[in-house]
Formats: sequence, structure tokens, C-alpha cells
Amino acid sequence: MKKFVATILTLSMIAAVTACGSDAAETTVAETEETVIETSETTEETVAIPDINNNQLFEDMQSGGSFCFIGDSITAGTATDGIPWYQPLTAFITGEIMNVSIPGWTSIHLTEIAAEVPQADYYVIAIGINDVLYIDQPLGAASSEEFIDNLQILNDALTTTSPDASLYYIAPWPFLNFPDEAYETRDIFANAMKDWCDLDEHRYFIDPSETILSVLSEVDTSVYMWNDYHPNAPEGVNLYSYAVLQQASYQ
Repeated sequence: MKKFVATILTLSMIAAVTACGSDAAETTVAETEETVIETSETTEETVAIPDINNNQLFEDMQSGGSFCFIGDSITAGTATDGIPWYQPLTAFITGEIMNVSIPGWTSIHLTEIAAEVPQADYYVIAIGINDVLYIDQPLGAASSEEFIDNLQILNDALTTTSPDASLYYIAPWPFLNFPDEAYETRDIFANAMKDWCDLDEHRYFIDPSETILSVLSEVDTSVYMWNDYHPNAPEGVNLYSYAVLQQASYQ
């Protein structure tokens, strides 16, 4: 736990320096129902963090290639005054950053805008929590099979736009205080995503849920969470970024 806290504090300090720096690492926010696509350049200064910099994602962030983050309100930063979950990672990304996200988006919405997503060297897609939580409504995938079908449509569009791109798929984010069925559905969707990612060497699967929930189980959840399914800032987004890097190291 002490190691975790130290790492989070390091991420927090880096994020603060980056945010207060000149023109570097300004992230984008999606505040309307239109697709928001904005770009920014990040600082070239990097800091090595033990245990979470030994993975392909970290190497790719250091490569100078462009990154496009795709997702829902957690990527848009709806509950954090525009700070997306990946904001602490921008200190390590040495290339251009793009954000394509809208609050409430599900895998179905991504199929509708897939052709509009800009070219990038790396895509990080964090989607599925709204599919899981609203599975009984016509907002997202009604099953894990439909979920994967939607991801395949998105994947095909992204690889058409950027044939040499690597794609990181993040499992549906964790949540709190929902019925047991919701947790079971999340795991089914996450397992389906992993199996699907394993079929293509250019797809990488990351599930940060275990790390996030293990931390939340030891503290007052309000330390890191704005509500039952949105992280707060800066603590929550630092936790989410840390969890993604940590789990990437286990792949």
C-alpha cells in the first residue's frame, strides 16, 4: 500500500507540473453531443516509475507516436471538470494526443462514429461500462456477443484509417453499489473482450478493475470516487492511470 501511495503521489506531481507547464499536455473535453476531436502536444520530459514502466503501453507512450483516446464520460472528464482518466499519463506521452469521447457513449455509439475517428499511431479505447449498466435498455450492447461485434466494427474502421496502429482496449471500468448481476455482466463482457483481443497481435487487452477495487476496498471510496462509477480528480484519475499501467505490466 505504501508503494502504491508513493507511485500515485509521483503521478500526481507529474500531472500537476505538466498541467501548469507551458503549452504541454492540455487534454480535451467532450461537452456536447457532437464528436469532439482536439489535439495537443505533450512535454518530452519523462520520469521513470518502478514497476509500471515495463510494458508495451509505456514503451509506446515514449515512442513519439500519436495517441487517440476513445471512450465515454470517464474519458471526457465529465465528473472531473474536464480531466480525463488518462491525464496523468500525458506526462509520459511524447507525441500528439487526441480525445474522442462523449458522456454516455456505449459500444453502439462507437460504431456510429468509427469512420470519423482521426488517424493515430495508437488508440486507447475505454468503453463498456454504459453497455453493462444499461444492458436492459436500447443504449448499448444487449450481450457480450453484440459488444464484441460492435468493437469489431470500430476496430475495422480504425485499422482502415491507420493500418499500422496498435489498439489498446480497456475492459469496462469498475463500479460500486450495483446489483450482483451487474458485476457478473461486467466480467462476462471483460472476458469476451480479452478473448477477442487475443485473436490479433495488434490488439492489447487491459483490465484495471482488480487494482482499482483493491485500493477502494481499503479506504473511504470518496477519496478516489466522485460517485459510484466516476473517479474524482486528482486522486481518482491518478488511481485509474496507475491501475492501467500496472495491469499493462502483467500482460
